[in-house]
Amino acid sequence: MTALKRKVLLLGLDGATFDVLGPWMAEGKLPNLQRLSAGGARGLLTTTIPPVSASAWVSLATGKNPGQHGLFDFVFPRPDGYQVQVANVTYRGAPAMWNLINQAGGKVGLVSVPITYPPEHVDGFVISSFLAPSQDSPYIYPPELKVELWREVGEFPLFLFEGNRSRDPGRFIEDMRGFEMGRVEAVKYLISHKEWDFFAFVFEATDTLQHELWHLLDPAHPRHDPQQAARYRDAILSFYQDVDRALGEIVALAGEDTLVIVMSDHGFGSFHRFFHINNWLRELGLLKLRRNPWTLLKRAAFRLGFTPMNVLRLVTLLRLSRLRKNVKRGRGRGLLRRVFLSFDDVDWGRTRAFSVGNFGEVYLNVRGQRSQGVIEPGEEYEAVRERIIREALALRDPETGDAVIFRAYRREDIYHGARVGTAPDLILHTDRAKYVSFGHADFGSNRLVEPSYGQTGHHNMDGVLVMHGPGVETGRTLQGARIVDIAPTVLYALGLPVPADMDGRVLEDAFTAVHRAAHPVTLTEGVGPDGRQSQDYPAEDEALVVERLRALGYVS
Repeated sequence: MTALKRKVLLLGLDGATFDVLGPWMAEGKLPNLQRLSAGGARGLLTTTIPPVSASAWVSLATGKNPGQHGLFDFVFPRPDGYQVQVANVTYRGAPAMWNLINQAGGKVGLVSVPITYPPEHVDGFVISSFLAPSQDSPYIYPPELKVELWREVGEFPLFLFEGNRSRDPGRFIEDMRGFEMGRVEAVKYLISHKEWDFFAFVFEATDTLQHELWHLLDPAHPRHDPQQAARYRDAILSFYQDVDRALGEIVALAGEDTLVIVMSDHGFGSFHRFFHINNWLRELGLLKLRRNPWTLLKRAAFRLGFTPMNVLRLVTLLRLSRLRKNVKRGRGRGLLRRVFLSFDDVDWGRTRAFSVGNFGEVYLNVRGQRSQGVIEPGEEYEAVRERIIREALALRDPETGDAVIFRAYRREDIYHGARVGTAPDLILHTDRAKYVSFGHADFGSNRLVEPSYGQTGHHNMDGVLVMHGPGVETGRTLQGARIVDIAPTVLYALGLPVPADMDGRVLEDAFTAVHRAAHPVTLTEGVGPDGRQSQDYPAEDEALVVERLRALGYVS
């Protein structure tokens, strides 16, 4: 027996949106999700700005905005320089709700929750997600659980992503189904055989499938093919029905007295066009290239169209599958960077702004902060930011005339806390998911804006939230729920006090008046930063993780 008398089960459907789920729920095609929704509370769940999974899942875990926990994307430049780092759990600058549950005497189980590698030594168990470098990595805690799972249900599928598979959607859907259902067997074993007070499992393949096949779901997408959509409609629905069936089985094993939270870390929408943000910064004269002979030669080739994206299109057209796979995976990256224009060719001593990440993050090269900083803090810094904002909001797609950027945020407009100084200086928010800002493509294309290649769906701000269980109001529509509200709501449901420094609030509207009267929210002193030291991946491990992020579309 544990010290807590209540249980919470959190099931994440990565990237899920009511735009897809809602009609199927209404038609009775996703009966378990519909039952939980009709018998409980439901609403949209607003994610972080920008809507990137890394910051969203850590905000869920901590109840704090990225300015407090310090993770803004999967990839980011070193605060003092330009080398790109990859996120892991040691960069999380605030305790997670499962740490607080452990401190209160509760047991936790985490399966496939992003940004949990390397796994923390919790009272319970952790199976990390796709940021573990390989199946041989220590991605399970306690380590003996790996052997137990192998014996009882087989090897836990850690990842199965090969990037763009839209040439063979049927095979891709079946791969995703097999990947996810193999993990479900492990979850059902753990939920039945281990003690836990809080259990979280994230279905990852929902996000991956939507990235690759959104054009089959959205008749308005420029690449929508009605015949292909009709051919694969049933297979796509069948995948979601398998997820719904698995969700129902897991909920049943958790027991009727368990509060169930089904949510997504962000929503999804149609992705039409790339915005190559570093090319734009070059056009503005804010990003400068070196003037040595080799860079000048690469620059000339770049202008003529010798770019990684054009080469990828060519090898795809010629069906050079092995070469294409290696290009997409980034094999031989050192050679590619020597041949193509890249960040290695940037003259940092003359560069004022650059972008890393795929969500419009712009970093300024500030003197005293970065090793070759050129912008003076204060008046000059603000002037550069003002110029970028002004130019971004005026930017139009040369081919369509549409606005590319709809909002431009200064970091202090949307973040607060001890880690704001490591945030991007500006976040340029695109039109929902229609445009995607390719920042860490270095210089993947020589165009400013162009039609998307590969993936056809991308993230937007509106995730999903369904709550069901003891004390939850039946038929309640939730308004204004945010991803930072999940952690305080979980603590409240477990009968624990909520730290005062969490940015989220308890979603009291989800509960009945009787429940709220019997269980008032209690606050406790804020817990502050957790004081851990961030640790980089070893070089070989980081290369594997970057390869996986590249296959998922987070790194170009």
